[in-house]
Amino acid sequence: MDDMRALFLIGLAAVIAPLLERLPAFMRTPLIVLELVLGILIGPGALNLVSSQGSIGFLGELGLIFLFFQAGLEFDPEKIGAAPLRLGALAWLVSLTLATLFAALLYSVGLLRAPLLVAIVLPTTAFGVLIPILRQAGELESEFGRYVLGSAAFGELGPILLAPILLAEAHEHLRQTALVMLFLAAAMGAAWLAKGARANGVPLIVARSLSDASALPLRVAILALLGFVSLASELGMEVVLGAYAAGVVLAALVRNTPAQPLERQLGALGSGFLVPLFFVTSGMELDLAHLITSPANLCRLSLFFLGFLVVRAAPVFLYRQALPPRDLTPLGLLSATTLPLVVAITYLGTRTGHMLPENATALVGAAVLSVAVFPTLALWLRETPDDARPDRGITNALCEFGDRLAAQYAQLATRLAPDRSREP
Repeated sequence: MDDMRALFLIGLAAVIAPLLERLPAFMRTPLIVLELVLGILIGPGALNLVSSQGSIGFLGELGLIFLFFQAGLEFDPEKIGAAPLRLGALAWLVSLTLATLFAALLYSVGLLRAPLLVAIVLPTTAFGVLIPILRQAGELESEFGRYVLGSAAFGELGPILLAPILLAEAHEHLRQTALVMLFLAAAMGAAWLAKGARANGVPLIVARSLSDASALPLRVAILALLGFVSLASELGMEVVLGAYAAGVVLAALVRNTPAQPLERQLGALGSGFLVPLFFVTSGMELDLAHLITSPANLCRLSLFFLGFLVVRAAPVFLYRQALPPRDLTPLGLLSATTLPLVVAITYLGTRTGHMLPENATALVGAAVLSVAVFPTLALWLRETPDDARPDRGITNALCEFGDRLAAQYAQLATRLAPDRSREP
């Protein structure tokens, strides 16, 4: 009975959130932010009406799996484009370098136990979270939206691939790397087979069965999701990687075919029930009182929040040839928006003893703040006229930093290059 009461309260929060979103005061607030805040309100850290223990916690994990499954369904490299993906990969590598330096600094003063694990958490981006935010703002199909998704794609995929390797035992890193490569090969092979099945008329068979009372295509899609998740779990990887791969494979089968309505059915199942469960339960797990009443934890929270922002916003100078200056700061803010991977990686880090519990709590708290603050601020800046925006100086400073970095790299390359004039 306690679980049913808890589920009812979570469902109530999931219903109240979109109703609040319709009020003028919350029109610019992303829906997931309202879900998180309502989760905090009903959770142990506030009213203490419900906790995320037992079956409720499992349902929250199922919501996380479905969030990444939807992200895989939405990931369309052809629609995003080669240029946004190329810049996204380069920006993530710069972010990873900055995150490693930042984590090494914190490790040197004794704040971290596993700096490399924190270094892959800081440059994460919530691809699955940004999609509904961009769709809500009408930016999903825009040029700006494509570059945001290009940045977010690598901010999600890179940490997913690196996390299981870093979490493995010292003598298991090589084996875990091989398993990750094996899983990627299996996923790419499945996507190739899915594209081949399109030529054999499989989407037409799926389309004819969509209206059946048994909902067989929906059941098969869920079975495929569970299969990929189970395979990832057996190989010692994050289950969200399996969910993401399942979404990519299913999209390869049904995208732009008569069977594409299956995506809408899966989206309705996720957005209507499972995904809100994840965000509400994530808010419930945040002990806000403990974070803000402990000076040490508040310091950690502030450091990690700043780390998320600096690490992901700094590489926006790479985009100055692709986007107008007014879009650079919003791009950096949206790239710094993170949560699902932070929750997943910190959970594994504390369970395996690689991460201190207080650091895990502070990282999750900073990630929740990133979702609550960065998208709202980014969309506000997008709507604000250039002469009234407060970020012009920051954007110019980042571009100047990029110019100096490029000039220093060019000088170094010139010095290291062989002198061809002396060759016979």
